[in-house]
Amino acid sequence: MTEIRAEIDGRTLKITNLDKVLYPLTGTTKAEVLDYYVRIAPVLLPHLAGRAVTRIRWPHGVQDSSFFEKNLPAGSPSWLGRAKVPTTGSRGGDAGELTFPVIDGVAPLAYLVNLASLELHAHQWTVDVDGEPQPPDRLVIDLDPGSPPG
Repeated sequence: MTEIRAEIDGRTLKITNLDKVLYPLTGTTKAEVLDYYVRIAPVLLPHLAGRAVTRIRWPHGVQDSSFFEKNLPAGSPSWLGRAKVPTTGSRGGDAGELTFPVIDGVAPLAYLVNLASLELHAHQWTVDVDGEPQPPDRLVIDLDPGSPPG
């Protein structure tokens, strides 16, 4: 596994497998995806500011399986923002608490993208400075077209 250390916004990140192809149809590598996210950060970050995010991760690229991740990944750096939210449990699981990451800068964004978090889903509520959830402040309507008739 190739590994480099990168300084981003005063944080040192361990970046791995930069030559891994994440999008086989175009040959787009992890290095190119990271570069893209860092370059669009000024436009993206205001939409993520103060919001917990769930992620869809493709550790072996989009041609392979993905998984949906809510909780902060194990071993996440202490400087990564977080929001602890009580949960009633789902799919037969016990009630407890979820700890979501909060992306509040380029370094947290790069950290999560390095984990092949290619989709970032921001919640409709924000967190205060202590990471406590606040009431929702926006609404998103997701209109999926579905399958064509026939």
